[in-house]
Amino acid sequence: MNLCGLIKDQQLRERLSLLAATAGWSCWLTDDLATLVNMLTTVTPTPDVVVSDDSRAFSHLAFSSAALVFLGSEAAGAAIATINPDNDDTVLYQQLKTCVNLRRFQSRFAEPERTEPITSLPRHEELFKSLQRYNGMPMGLMIIHIDHAEHLYASLDPVSKTDLLSALGAHIRHVLPHVGELGFYNASCFIFALPGTSEQVLGEVSQQLLSDAQLPVMYRGGEIFITVSIGFSFEARFADSGRIWADAWQAMGRAAEQGGNRAEGPIDTNLSERIPEALGRDEFSLVLQSQWSLKDTKLRGAEALLRWQGMEVGELAPNHFIPIAEQHGHMARIGDWVLERACREASTWFERLIDPLWLCINVSPQQFHNNAISNQIDRIRRERWLEPTMLELELSHENMLHLVDDYRDQLYGLRDLGVRFALDNLGHSLIDTPKLLRCPVDTLKIDRSLIADIETDPQAADLVQQICRLSNRYKLRVVAVGVENEAQLELLGDFGCNDVQGYLLSQPIALHDFRQLLVRPAFSNPAFPVRKSTEQGTS
Repeated sequence: MNLCGLIKDQQLRERLSLLAATAGWSCWLTDDLATLVNMLTTVTPTPDVVVSDDSRAFSHLAFSSAALVFLGSEAAGAAIATINPDNDDTVLYQQLKTCVNLRRFQSRFAEPERTEPITSLPRHEELFKSLQRYNGMPMGLMIIHIDHAEHLYASLDPVSKTDLLSALGAHIRHVLPHVGELGFYNASCFIFALPGTSEQVLGEVSQQLLSDAQLPVMYRGGEIFITVSIGFSFEARFADSGRIWADAWQAMGRAAEQGGNRAEGPIDTNLSERIPEALGRDEFSLVLQSQWSLKDTKLRGAEALLRWQGMEVGELAPNHFIPIAEQHGHMARIGDWVLERACREASTWFERLIDPLWLCINVSPQQFHNNAISNQIDRIRRERWLEPTMLELELSHENMLHLVDDYRDQLYGLRDLGVRFALDNLGHSLIDTPKLLRCPVDTLKIDRSLIADIETDPQAADLVQQICRLSNRYKLRVVAVGVENEAQLELLGDFGCNDVQGYLLSQPIALHDFRQLLVRPAFSNPAFPVRKSTEQGTS
């Protein structure tokens, strides 16, 4: 038997390795997700079982013929077996064998539905089987994810959900080219294979689909509007369905993380080697995007955004290199550079400041190892006379929960200094309010994908309103990101949103240009439209 897995706990990893050696199994274990994904596409023969003590790892293993086993105490998913790692070796050995036997039995004897009955599309397993006839030919693959699908389905009864899935399937089929093969993955995700294509054509088809997907979806005699996140990958000589799937899946994840309604292709894996060189050559830079008060239109703060203008890679947006930097352990060094450079800039604001401003900086969990970020902030405070109360460190919901579990003392130590914390990308995934309130949070940032939909999607508008109510109830600052028109601004004001950030008010600008904002009287923004109440009062 062949066992493969992602095990973060070193003792458990050593225990499984010993168990596999005793049982005569082949065993490949790692503590790095990128290494695991690579294992699954290169290890021969194919693993019989994939184990992990991190339930999040399974979202990257959707196309796997192996038995999937979560080593933990809580269920990790419908198709994932759960085994308690506290069981003794004999029980653990038998349970792993049972999971593999069940998977083999299902693969050999079960009669799965080859076609999803509501959309009449082949399931992804059948689609990949049918693609084997194209081995050796050029192959393009697109994974099409319906943005905010969980919110679309959330309030519907079972019959309405069935009708919606049918409508979405028909819509995706209609807007795709007639050449190629469309398949079903789940109620929010479709797969499109384009044999015999080129990488350039695949990219063009992806961009066209972004536009066409926004055409009206006919649903129960009316119309709804959607956007999609697309991940695509290409192989000049198709041979490995697992690898092309993994590349497209990761690309789709990056598109969704950037707010959706975008297409992403494979990342250049050589970027990992170029990142340390780029830091040495000073190829990274910062821009600042301002945040404004909805109440009095005054400047409230600015978010530091990272850019890479490289000699070899050209200009890259963060979503192209940040995931690789995270996977290969470069984020500690990059994050330290960003914090140092941003704080150096903020220390020049004092002579211009009347009201306090917040400097908002995205940070990585890697910066918290060995108290590194705490020591850096304390040093900057002493060397540059920078008030820690000016700093607002931004983390995703998932990363903040990880830090609360592993670095609680450090988080609260920074808060004692006056450092603030913000939860970024709220609304991009499902929000667990009880867990959210475990976090030492001062600011909630609403994801730009939600803001883009608040005019047309009642569920998106309702969720934004709920986040604003939550922030007001617990006296938190709430920032809406990605505000691009006056209608969104008006709605956010009605919802009780505190602050806004987006192209309507200010694009990201260079550091020296940001200083010019501080010269304006009261740091007000002339881009704010006149509110209706003001117009009525002066007429």
